[in-house]
Amino acid sequence: MITPEDSTPRTDRWRALLVRYWAFNMGLIHDSGTDWPGFGYTDDEKAKLAAIAAAVPAFEFYAWVAASAVFFIALAAIIVVGGMACLAHAIGGEQNMASTPAALFFLQLAMDLVAALAIGFPLAMLPAAALAGRFFTVADAQLPDRDTTSFFFHKLWFQITRIAVIGALALVPLWIFVPADSKFWVTAQLVLPILSPAVAALTAVYFAGARRGRSA
Repeated sequence: MITPEDSTPRTDRWRALLVRYWAFNMGLIHDSGTDWPGFGYTDDEKAKLAAIAAAVPAFEFYAWVAASAVFFIALAAIIVVGGMACLAHAIGGEQNMASTPAALFFLQLAMDLVAALAIGFPLAMLPAAALAGRFFTVADAQLPDRDTTSFFFHKLWFQITRIAVIGALALVPLWIFVPADSKFWVTAQLVLPILSPAVAALTAVYFAGARRGRSA
């Protein structure tokens, strides 16, 4: 465990708090005898998550869930509004929205969902964890150690990235139905602004954490 006298960097503490609450979350799933699709863990990993979750009060966990939901709704709204703005720009202005092909409109919404998963989901949970940890005055000694934090944080990030990639690949059949005159240039004006930040954010956080883990 991290000792109170350790000078834990703020970002490391946030990651440890996220692992703390995620462990409780997955404990609820595992206790029901099921697994979330895409979020599988070995028996040894489940035991470690259960040990972390045992120290988390239920009320503190549900406060984190509530804060995560608020952050996610706000981020998802920003992503959807941004996606609609990208679509309007791609088709030449809002005056052309009424004549937008249905396939292109649904493609934009689907990309918004993928971006919300890739960006909104983790970026909602992380500040929510920091807020809950501060509100409930969680001490550093109550957090998982650095190696455990690094392992489960990166596994969670990989799981989210994998699901986002699968979601992006699932858009290909929808893209096929986009009219030929909108298929490439217009679609590119949607894909690059909406999905590029998601790819950049996932990649940057993963490798930043990996470097920190190697230097620990």
